[in-house]
Order: sequence, then structure tokens, then C-alpha cells
Amino acid sequence: MNFNLFSLILLSSGLLVAGISAVIIRQSKGVIQWFAITMMLVAIWAIGYGLELSSLSLEDMLVWIKLEYIGISFAPATWLWFCLQYVGFERWNKTKVFYSIFLIPILTFSLVLTNDWHHFHYAKTSLDLETASFPLLVIKAGPWYFVHVGYFYLALLLGNLLLFSRFKDKDTFFRKQTYLLISAGTIPWLINMTYMLGLGPFKHIDLTPFAFLFLYIIVGIALIKFRLFNIRPIARDKIFNALDKGVLVFDSQKQVIDYNPFMASILMYPKKSLVGIKLNRLFEDKPIIEEAFDSQKNQKTEIELNHNGLQKKYGVNITPIFDSKGNFNGSIIMFDDITEEKEISERLSKQTEELKNLNSLKDKLFTIISHDLKGPIFGIRELVKMTNEGLISQEEFFELMPEISKNMDSVSILLENLLAWTSAQMKGEFIQKKLFNIGPLIDQQEALFKKFANDKQIVLKTEKDGKLEVFADKNMIDLIIRNLLSNAVKFCGRGDQILLSATEQLDAVSIQVIDTGMGIPEENLKKLNLGESFTTRGKNKETGTGLGLILVKDYITKNGGTLHIKSELNKGSVFSFNLPKSAH
Repeated sequence: MNFNLFSLILLSSGLLVAGISAVIIRQSKGVIQWFAITMMLVAIWAIGYGLELSSLSLEDMLVWIKLEYIGISFAPATWLWFCLQYVGFERWNKTKVFYSIFLIPILTFSLVLTNDWHHFHYAKTSLDLETASFPLLVIKAGPWYFVHVGYFYLALLLGNLLLFSRFKDKDTFFRKQTYLLISAGTIPWLINMTYMLGLGPFKHIDLTPFAFLFLYIIVGIALIKFRLFNIRPIARDKIFNALDKGVLVFDSQKQVIDYNPFMASILMYPKKSLVGIKLNRLFEDKPIIEEAFDSQKNQKTEIELNHNGLQKKYGVNITPIFDSKGNFNGSIIMFDDITEEKEISERLSKQTEELKNLNSLKDKLFTIISHDLKGPIFGIRELVKMTNEGLISQEEFFELMPEISKNMDSVSILLENLLAWTSAQMKGEFIQKKLFNIGPLIDQQEALFKKFANDKQIVLKTEKDGKLEVFADKNMIDLIIRNLLSNAVKFCGRGDQILLSATEQLDAVSIQVIDTGMGIPEENLKKLNLGESFTTRGKNKETGTGLGLILVKDYITKNGGTLHIKSELNKGSVFSFNLPKSAH
């Protein structure tokens, strides 16, 4: 062995790169390991070449050249594989692609090992003993040699193009990092071209491994000392693409320059068609987004978008982007699907309102029990006590009986409503629908309220037309009609009229209670339609509980109908609903 300047540089720097590569391989995982493997292969190439330049015989040189070709054959392939993984082209990282990339290197190395049998890689080898102070290997290329060189250049070119096209528009830090990697792949390539043209030192010395070693020492130290690849653009892309929120990035001209797959699914656009589209075209019916963009301030808003026929609600967050000099460069707009969140919020709000109403009804229930029930019952008890004690004569007692009877009728209706409402709130009511004729029930209610109406000099009439069989719960319908008639009598006075009618229609029976009484104020009409409880004094200052109409509305709904209310103040009211004639 005859060590010279070239061989010593190659051997020392090759061992240094091999050591750096070993450290990186041990400390890293995944894509970084592939870069370190590329460095290790270049180190093997350099060490083998250093030993070749130190050899004195052709036989020794041909031994070391086989070691060199471990690095020469496989370094371009590992470089290309590293670039594919680094830029995040996972769809290419398949077994077939891997084998395709490494097929030519495997063939090249196999042909180098067996070259003495076929001379397909090196057609001829010899020694040059005159050009330099040490022997140099002279080769005459075979046909496969040019295949290998073409693959070598193509792999380096594709890797560099991948890096440049992927990261040319990224953050300054990532661009510098990428340019360093591109340099590691480009500069040795250019230097190798000088060797191929016969322009290297002494014509036969290849400076390619020198260039690789120099750059890989710099990159390797950066990897270890500065953890150059710890935060990589691909990490940003993986996070960006994995977000379950839609992201649109606009430039200052309001054109889309980037977006994630989730945003494409929200807008139902083909993956490659969003870039370059103007903001006002994407959201032409949502001017609020463009207004927020133009404000160049952080803005939050909510919009609805149609998604496969469904209206979905999105929280929209607009964040402006400024450069270091404060110039506006565009905005990032993030879309968060809040449909379910809104539905839950609305449901909770509705439940809160229902609980509030139930609490109000509960308070009213205690008021009713303590006042509307307690008063009449205690009054009767005192009357009976005074009669027993002789404080009221029998004649005076009988004179008070009509008023007592009226109070007891009111108490009877009140108790029935209270029991029905309590049953409904405790989910214990049992609905038993069946076919029955509503005509007799109307007659019974007319007879029940005739006396009340006559006492107030109100004209109460009924009308029945057609076959009046309905499919409903008879007890519920009885309570509905009784409450509607009770209300009508309550809000009518001398000379007013009440009409209770039942009319057969095509597939239902229409029931109406029409009166010419006080009518309902607009604000109370709204409360009735919303199902809210309230009380109003009648024509003769009669009191009520507010439960009646709540039960009426609820029972009508449960029997397949809808309560319709029309009213005009001081002119009267119309309460109407339909009941089905059959179960279907």
C-alpha cells in the first residue's frame, strides 16, 4: 500500500462520515435513517476509493473497487427513497416502488462482482503508471456502465426535483434546509460530470466522493448538533392534512394558495381545483366571509353550508397573515363543523326552557292547591260548621246552595285538569284510542254547560253534520271539549253566543268552539301558540289556572290533531282541531 494525499483525504473523511452516519442511524428513526444510510454508503465508497488509490497492483484495485460499488450502486437509490419519504409522498412508498428503485443498483453490484466472467460493466481495466506518482486505474466502460451512470444521474435529479417542487414556497427555515439537501445531491453530480468528461485530476481521479464527503460532513454535523430534521415540513403537512377542520389559505389577492383535504370535502371540490379560485367565487352567497377577510383582523363568525343535501353549521375563524414589515400577505380561514355542537346546545336550551316552564307550572300548582282548591273547600267546611252550630238557618243554607254548586263544579273541573296534568308530567298516562261517535259526547257537554251559559245569559248552541266517528282516546277528547267550552263560557257575557260544532270531512272530523266573547290579546295569543301557561280573569272576574289550554293542546297533538286558534279582541275567538276517522 502506498498512501498519498488523495487516499488519505478519502480515508480520513470517509471514516468521519461513517462515524457520523452511525450516530445518526442509532439516534434517529424513519426517514432520517435513510439519509444517514445514504451517507454511510458514500463513506464506504470513499473508503474503498481511498484504498484503491493506495494500491500498487491492478488485482488489489479490482478488489477494492468491489467495496466501492456497495456505495456507488446503492447511494443513488437510498437518496431517491429518502427524498420520496421526506416530501411525504406516502402513496409512492409501496413495496413494488421500493423494489423498482433498487432493481438497477442490485443488478449493477451483481455485474461488478462477476465482471471477470462477462466484462459487461467494465469492458477492460488497466493501470496508468505515468500520469501520477502513484498507479491509477484506467477503465474502458462496458454497456451496463452507461446504464448505471444514467440511473445515477436520474435518481439524483428526481430527488432534487421532488425537494425543490415540494418546498420552494415554504417557510424560510424549511427552504434553507431543503436547499442544503439539494446541494448535497446536485454539487457531487456536477463534479461527476467533469470526471466523465475526463477533466478530473490526472484524468483518472474521480472527485465525486470528495464532494459527497465534504457536503455530508456539513449536513451530518447539522443533523447531530442542530437537529436539522426534528421539525420538518412533512410534519407540518401531516398535521395539516390530518386536521378534522377545514383550512383555506388565501393570498392578498383573495386567491386560494393552499388547503387541506378536509376543506375539499366540505366544499365538495375535486382535490386539484381549489388552488387559484377567488374567495368571492367560493362563498358568493356568504359575503360575511369576504368582509371579515377585508378587515385584515382576527374575526370569528358562523355560516351554514349545504353538504350532500344537509345543512351544516360551521364556525369560521379568519386569521390575517403579515410579513415582518407588517405588509398584509393574505389570510388563513379555518372551518370547524359545529352542527352537532349547535344541535346539542339548542336541545339543552329547549330542555332548559321546558324545565323553566315546568318549574313555573309546579309553582302554579302549589298556588292552585293553596288557593283555588283550599278556598272553596274551606268555605264549604265553614258553612257546614256554622249550620251545625245554628249560626246559619236551614233556609239560609239552601239559599247559598246554587253558589256552592257552582264553586264545586269549578273545583271538579280543576281537579280533573290537575290529575290529567300530573299524570302527563309523570309519564304515567295511558292513551287508549278507539273508534267512537263524538256526537253523544258533544250532547253531554252541551247539557253540562247549558246551566252555566244560561246563568250568564249566554246562548250556547251545537251543530253536528255527517258521520262523526273518530279514532281517538274518548276521555281525552271529553276533557278537551269540556275545557274549551269552560273557557268560552268564562270569557263570554250577557248576549254573547257560543257554538260547538262537529263536521265530517274526507278523512277527519273537524271540531270547532266559536264564541263572541272578549277575544284574546295579541301577546296572549302568541303564548297560547307557544304552549306557555298564563291566567286571565273572565268576563265576570272568574279566576283560572292556565292548565286547561296546555292540556288541550297536548291532548289534541297526542290524538293526531293540531289546535288552531284565531281571535280578535272584543269580537271573539275560534278554537278548532281535526280528529282522524281511522287509525291510518
